[in-house]
Amino acid sequence: MQHMKILGDSACDLTKELEAELGAERAVPFLLDIDNETFVDDDKLSMPDFMAKMKACAGKMSSACPSPAQWMDSFLKAGGGFAVTISSKLSGMHQAAKIGLEMAKGEVAGLIGHVFDSKSASCGEVLVALKIRQFIESGLAFDAIVHRVENFIEEMKTFVLLEDVSNIVKNGRVGKIKGALVHALGIRPVLCEKDGELDIFCNFRGSSNIAGKLLDCIEQCKRKIKGEELVISHCNNLSLAEDLRDKAAKRFDFGRILILETKGLSSLYACDKGIILCF
Repeated sequence: MQHMKILGDSACDLTKELEAELGAERAVPFLLDIDNETFVDDDKLSMPDFMAKMKACAGKMSSACPSPAQWMDSFLKAGGGFAVTISSKLSGMHQAAKIGLEMAKGEVAGLIGHVFDSKSASCGEVLVALKIRQFIESGLAFDAIVHRVENFIEEMKTFVLLEDVSNIVKNGRVGKIKGALVHALGIRPVLCEKDGELDIFCNFRGSSNIAGKLLDCIEQCKRKIKGEELVISHCNNLSLAEDLRDKAAKRFDFGRILILETKGLSSLYACDKGIILCF
């Protein structure tokens, strides 16, 4: 099992260092549309240019998943493996990956693979990849890894802090009425994952002690976190991400805390200054 690769879609905000550590890659990119201009969410995407396009766009911005054939090619190239996708409730990418795996199995007899629905995105997918590699290294058999990771996904928590909800409202990720209220009241919503979809967990007013308030959300979950990983993704908000890391290290007993930068797809919906954390 040690040779098994981990394949993510481009919502998985892996760094090159983590790709090397985990034997993972952002294998299949989303297509991102801004003002009828299409961007491929791969390593060639210039994030400063992409963010500038987002800021200048007054219309709708959207994303699309590629054909299952791209997943088939990735599975064939890797000789099988574990795939991690964005929540199936947020995109068709999970279904495309499942079809692509079946197509690859049709090409190569005995090819082994599994597609995990992260029920999250961004750093949530990275956290799932970390767990996959942990279970591979522990020597578990394929079926046991699948079972343990699926159980972990059910327990995993995702929180998203947004300064701008316009993109997720336009694309149906949060109800328009809720989005309008957030904008009108000048509040900063904290979204949580609920069965793979986003819902409002609580609202912050003002900008004081944001990190502390987000850590309160972690505490309210009552989830066992001793020795576990906390993964934080940010969109041009390193100062808050570092504040979160430092205060979380003092307040909780996480085994490891990682800070990542959002890539194209995650930035499209998190928007400037957005923060995502998973544990």
